[in-house]
Amino acid sequence: MTTDKQALSPRDARSKAPPIEEGFFAGINGLQQWITVRGARSDNPVLLLVGGPGSALSAMAPFFAPWEQFFTLVQWDQPGAGATHAKLDNPPIGSLTIARLASDGEAVAELVSRRLSVGKLWIMGISAGSAVALTMVSGRPELFSGYVGCGQIVHWARQDALSYSLLCEQARAAADAEVLAELERMGPPPYRDSAMDARKSKYAGAMTAAERAAFAALEPATLAALTSPPLAASYLAKDVQLEEPRALSFKTYDKLRKDLVAFDAATLGSRFALPLFFLQGELDAFTVTSEVREFVSRIEAPRKEIITIAGGGHSCIFLRDEILAALRKHIGSVTCGRRQPL
Repeated sequence: MTTDKQALSPRDARSKAPPIEEGFFAGINGLQQWITVRGARSDNPVLLLVGGPGSALSAMAPFFAPWEQFFTLVQWDQPGAGATHAKLDNPPIGSLTIARLASDGEAVAELVSRRLSVGKLWIMGISAGSAVALTMVSGRPELFSGYVGCGQIVHWARQDALSYSLLCEQARAAADAEVLAELERMGPPPYRDSAMDARKSKYAGAMTAAERAAFAALEPATLAALTSPPLAASYLAKDVQLEEPRALSFKTYDKLRKDLVAFDAATLGSRFALPLFFLQGELDAFTVTSEVREFVSRIEAPRKEIITIAGGGHSCIFLRDEILAALRKHIGSVTCGRRQPL
């Protein structure tokens, strides 16, 4: 007997794939961690998003909603972030390292792969999350179809120094004596603590005009959901009290800082077994792109490419439509496990 699924053409079978929308705590390396899985069609490529320390992208589900038409999005609240942090009575953020987070992330990828019955996931590392995600694909390439870095950290110390020089050049070119004076008072990195990092990041990570405009142009319903999430939303963990995001992010960054400032992607080796794509804002003054280009020139991979996001800075993730277009173009050109290309 022929089943309905067998009788359908590939196009029809794809159109019948059900949506997926769930959020759950799962035991990851001994800790209950919050994971959400969302997508309009369950046969789309699976994309795991990895943000920076203390960043809980699960709460940003309304912002990423357009991506759910083309990807099954997996958001993971890392230890020290969002609902995972809130769930623990005594969050062990003092023990955070890039290696620890990468190990947890690999366990998340394994769990999701089993849960969705897919061979491999795509992974996207954003800002400091790119150090964790790149470590994951280096250590466990068999879990992933490909890698996307957005605002890629490849060598913190060199990018930090180049960032400072670039900021000074920009202040001089703009005749901005106030900013230049503050930068000169700070002096060039390395800095002694997270507070000094934050002072420079105020300029290096500032949103560009295009990023501000894109965020301001979000639909009123999206903005409302971001500022006042609906209580029934499946991407929100129930019965936990979330800490103020900015304060938590800074606290978690401070715990991970020693590892981040020492990060050098060269220690991961020069050979990668999967495609690597790097999305860099053309105005990124934080993770300076010249270092990313140098890194890419030295590595071997089945495919490697740097894609420039026009008008974007280090926060180019807020250029939601442009990033989605780049993901569709490049991920869609690579076979995604058993999932169909876009």
